Amino acid sequence: MMTWDAKEKAYKAYVFGNDFSGAVVETGQFEGDALVFRLEFSAGGAAMKLRNVTRVLEPGKIVSEEYMAMKDAPETLLVRVEAKKR
Repeated sequence: MMTWDAKEKAYKAYVFGNDFSGAVVETGQFEGDALVFRLEFSAGGAAMKLRNVTRVLEPGKIVSEEYMAMKDAPETLLVRVEAKKR
């Protein structure tokens, strides 16, 4: 679920899953034409960073890419999703 946080002047994305309680909260801003969400957290004692980049490719079509990095390692593409309005 995504929403606008007027106090922080940022977008918030709430992610729910089966392997953890509560929600993971990402913070996002527009960077050029892309809405970019970022999250840093610890899992099993390891620091992890996630970055989600979503942009409109053409009218009615978006692409969303999720990148992951462990500690200070370079990011790697985790998943890419293209969606087209029918």
